[in-house]
Amino acid sequence: MKNNYFFSILSLLIFTLYACEPQLAPEMVIEKSLEEAHGGKAAWETPKRLVYEKTTKLYDSLGNVVRIKKQTFYNILQPRFTSTAIWVEDNVEKRIMYDGKETFVFENDKPIKDASAVKAAYKEIMAAQYVLWQPYKLYSDKATLESQGIVQLEDKTSAYRVQVTYPNSDVIWWYYFDINTFVLKENLIQHNETTYSQIVNIEQEENTGLRLHKYRKSFKVDVVKDHKYLRAEYWYKIISLE
Repeated sequence: MKNNYFFSILSLLIFTLYACEPQLAPEMVIEKSLEEAHGGKAAWETPKRLVYEKTTKLYDSLGNVVRIKKQTFYNILQPRFTSTAIWVEDNVEKRIMYDGKETFVFENDKPIKDASAVKAAYKEIMAAQYVLWQPYKLYSDKATLESQGIVQLEDKTSAYRVQVTYPNSDVIWWYYFDINTFVLKENLIQHNETTYSQIVNIEQEENTGLRLHKYRKSFKVDVVKDHKYLRAEYWYKIISLE
């Protein structure tokens, strides 16, 4: 009984402390993240070219590796975003080229005209840049931001939770920023009514000054993060940023 009473008091104390924390507007959380933890806005707006390698390892629900993909991205960041991704898969050299308006797909230098393949390739290019170029994309893109207070993450640290939605998209994103350092810690993504992904930033690089992703884990979860399994691991290597 004494233990139950102790834990009840402790839980109430923790809740009270969270309630007393200053509630920042979501825009302020993102700006503080950029300025205090991720290099400052000017450092994101200066580079014109980015080259990096991305390695993706996918797992099934039993923990078996189902695919490993290592891609190299060559991105022009400004004045207009363009991107080329190259990799080898099943002994086929694959290449996606986005010129800022249109997307082109090649397999062993042969053009692929299938509309669904081109659409998927466009989404892959844009998603890769969206994920890597955070939290700046939250600052620069048109989105609806909603502050959802302070929560405790699984590593026992506290984070500001910001909900993000985009026009013409049913996908809902939640971003979690450490309340002390404002480092971007993780995401929760609602793909549809029953499918969620939790993506945890395990390690971030230190060379560019932006603290870009270096190693991430993605888990398939339910809404309360139970019944989850490791779906993917991602490794990033920044080759050049200039």
